[in-house]
Amino acid sequence: MAVLLVLALVVGGVLAGGAWLVSSYGHTIGIWWPAPSVQGYGDKVLSLMDQGLHAKSQEWSDARADATARIAKATSHEEVDAILTDVVKVAGGKHSFMISAETAQSVFDEYEAPTTTRDGCVVTLTLPAYMGTADKGAEYATTLADALTGDTCGVIVDLRSNGGGDMGPMIAGLSPLLPDGRVASFKSTDGMTTDVTLNGGAIQGGGSPTDVGRRSKLKVPVAVLVSERTASSGEQALLAFRGLDGVKVFGRPTAGYTSVNQVFPLYTGSLLAMTVGTTVARTGEEFAEEPIAPDQVVDLEAAPQAAADWIASQRQ
Repeated sequence: MAVLLVLALVVGGVLAGGAWLVSSYGHTIGIWWPAPSVQGYGDKVLSLMDQGLHAKSQEWSDARADATARIAKATSHEEVDAILTDVVKVAGGKHSFMISAETAQSVFDEYEAPTTTRDGCVVTLTLPAYMGTADKGAEYATTLADALTGDTCGVIVDLRSNGGGDMGPMIAGLSPLLPDGRVASFKSTDGMTTDVTLNGGAIQGGGSPTDVGRRSKLKVPVAVLVSERTASSGEQALLAFRGLDGVKVFGRPTAGYTSVNQVFPLYTGSLLAMTVGTTVARTGEEFAEEPIAPDQVVDLEAAPQAAADWIASQRQ
C-alpha cells in the first residue's frame, strides 16, 4: 500500500507538473491548452514578441503598452490578432510578420521546383523561394544536387527571384559546392549562438533538416546572382558562400532580411514569425536588416552573361 501511495504521488505530481508546464509554456511551441481567454491569448503572444530583435527599445515599450490597452477591450481572439499585427514589426523589425492560416496553407501548396540547365560544362541552378512539406523539400534539394555532376567545370547559382522560405533544402541542394562544417551561426538577442552545419549532404540547425546524401565536392568557380528580390532564406543561401575562394557575386544589393525568424503557431491558426536574432557568417561578419552588396554590380538582365564570362576567365 505504501509503495502504491508513493507511486500515485509521484505519477500524480508529474502529471500535475506537466499540465502546469503546458498551460504556462505550451504556447511557446504551439500548444494552446487550455483554451486561452481573449485577454490571456493577447498577453501570451505579447510575451512571445518580447523575444524580438527590437524588444528592448522604447518604441516597443510604448507599442506594447498601447497594444495591451487595446487587447483589454477586445472581444475575440481574431480582434487580438489584428491588434498584434499592428505592432509585430515594432518588436521584431521589418522581417517579422503575422500570417493567417489560410495564407500560410496557400504558400505551402504553391510549390515551384528549382530548375537546372547546362551550357557545355557550366551548370546554372535557379533557386526559387520555397516553403513546403518534407517530401517537397527533399525533392527541391535533390534536383539541385543531382545536377552537380563530376564533369561540371563551373556553376551559376541564380538567387535573383528567391524571396526566402525554408533555407534547409536550399543549402542541402548546394552542398556539393560547400565545405562540410559550420555554414553560419544564428545569434540570439541574448548573445547565444546556434551553428548551422553541413555534413555529408545533410544540413542541421537552419531551416528543415534536409539530407541529399554524401556527394563529391566540386572545386569549380561559382558565380552567384542576386537582386533586390533576394531575401531571407535566399540571402542565407548567398551567405553560405561567404568567405569561400572561387566565388563571385553579381547583380544588385539584396533585400536585407538576413535576420533570424522563429515561427510560433497561434491559437487562432495564424502564424507569428518573430525576428529573434542575427546571422553570423563564417567570416565573422554579422548580418541583420541591411542589404548585402554584390562583388560586381550589374544590371539583372546582364548578370548571367557577366557570370559566364567570369567563369570562363577562371578556367583559362
